[in-house]
Amino acid sequence: MNPETPKNSRLAAVAVAAMVGITLYWTFTYSGPYRYLAELQLKWMGYYVPKLTAMVIILGFLAIAGVIKVILRGAEMPVPGANGPVAAVPVTNKAVPQPWLQYVRYAAPLIVVGIGGWMYFNGTQAGGLQQLTAIDFGSGKLQSRMVYADVRGHLSRTYLSKESYLYIPMYTEANGKAPVRLVVGVNERDANKRLHAEADGSVIVRGIADKGLEGDVKYAFEKNGMSVADTVWVVHAGRAPGDDRMAGTIMMAIGVALAGLFFAVDSYKKRKNAAMRPVQIPS
Repeated sequence: MNPETPKNSRLAAVAVAAMVGITLYWTFTYSGPYRYLAELQLKWMGYYVPKLTAMVIILGFLAIAGVIKVILRGAEMPVPGANGPVAAVPVTNKAVPQPWLQYVRYAAPLIVVGIGGWMYFNGTQAGGLQQLTAIDFGSGKLQSRMVYADVRGHLSRTYLSKESYLYIPMYTEANGKAPVRLVVGVNERDANKRLHAEADGSVIVRGIADKGLEGDVKYAFEKNGMSVADTVWVVHAGRAPGDDRMAGTIMMAIGVALAGLFFAVDSYKKRKNAAMRPVQIPS
């Protein structure tokens, strides 16, 4: 019996898609096992690696699938009463192709397409340019998860730097001491260009603001004695909805191209193997 039946192929494809989707959801929402592994890294090392964390989860899914396959694999038993001569089968050294390896390989393009789709979706959710102040992010005025805006407020003198990316708390008033609810994220080399100072000492930042501060950054703020609110907005200076849509489209195109390349290679190998397969004549 051929193990690579259409039914098994469909089930494997659905399983891989579900695995990738769940991993992406945990990654972008900072929840589930992803959050547990991230906070475990924070506890041990003081930081965590997002890509490595997501990869560990995917490997965990694959390990579970492998264990289930081993448990459910049936043992080959001889057929009772089959006493006739057994026809000789040519033995080759070529390894039997494993269909599940193909699905694991296709997981990479699916991840790329998923990330691209998420980026494109974010670009459609930010909306048009708004004029906001720091107080708007703590008053419950904003109902959406993401906004594109010129945000005005006072920057804290205490900030964090992560790989040349600055995280600067923003308050409604100068020298604000309330829990951090709004953070400006800007590349260090672009700070002078992206942060526009006003006459009253406030700063206007244009970018996309979304809910959710990275776990390691939040941990670093708290470790340095700064109170952080449960919900923190981050204004990514210089980021625009069109940039997200363009980047998402490019990512999805790359993922589709990779999937097409893998499919073409697999199809070529199948045709080549079929042409070289020896013909067995029944006795």
